[in-house]
Amino acid sequence: MNLRNVLAAITLAGFFVLISLFFIGVPWASELHDVPLFGPTGSSIANDLFTTYAITLILIALLLSSAMIGGVFLAKMEEKS
Repeated sequence: MNLRNVLAAITLAGFFVLISLFFIGVPWASELHDVPLFGPTGSSIANDLFTTYAITLILIALLLSSAMIGGVFLAKMEEKS
């Protein structure tokens, strides 16, 4: 291993220790909580998305999926010489 790899490993280990200390210091809730189905105004965003805007949500999912597949296809396309 050269010096650059050793310094990168030491930096990564120090960063991992720093992030771990932040997670240890957080007072995590230990009891279970119920997920509210309705917000304070009567309905929540999830209920609106899956009832009122269900078709729109499905169309957006199809559009984003096809864009992702097209991006992968363009990235993998070989150049013709």
